[in-house]
Amino acid sequence: MAVMGKHRKTAVTGPATWAFLLSLLIGWSGPQAAACGYHDDVSLARGVLNWTYPDALHVVGAISTAVAERRLPAPAPAGGGFGLLGYHGIARALDQHAQQLRSSSDEKSQPSFSLLLIEAMLWSRFVSEGGDVQPQVHVPGPQAGDLVVISGEDVIREIVHSRLSIGEAYRHGLIRLYGTEEQLRAFLARYDQVGSMHSN
Repeated sequence: MAVMGKHRKTAVTGPATWAFLLSLLIGWSGPQAAACGYHDDVSLARGVLNWTYPDALHVVGAISTAVAERRLPAPAPAGGGFGLLGYHGIARALDQHAQQLRSSSDEKSQPSFSLLLIEAMLWSRFVSEGGDVQPQVHVPGPQAGDLVVISGEDVIREIVHSRLSIGEAYRHGLIRLYGTEEQLRAFLARYDQVGSMHSN
């Protein structure tokens, strides 16, 4: 059974279900349906996301609350977020995040996982290759059996700059996790302190 975050709800994450939903997106939007908000409208994909991963959109509310409480920076002015420069900026942040994950554990084999940045619906995978964590940015979606991490761009940037730990982000709802209980426990045990001021 797949579980999410702290709430132990069943998430529909089977490969057959994901393939079906992806085919719906492709049928609706054409061959670019799997692309992210840096290239296409993502309204439909975001709606399907909340069906596939229950309460995933609660991340948006948690981010808004954190901004209001000044625990996260205010978003960039309208028109400044998406586009080529924005894409390269977040790709660079994801690469830095992979370096953090790489240095956080001495284990040679770390499980792969998929990360969705909810603003642009940008999927990436973090793959362990011989103890080295490599990001694969702008993939179509998670692979079967992946732990799925859903968060926001500024959350990842705060983690990268050691102003927010993964564990703290998770406990405040800024990160939601979908997978088996074993996957959730292993992820949090391995990465809880990544992004903490004391982890570097």
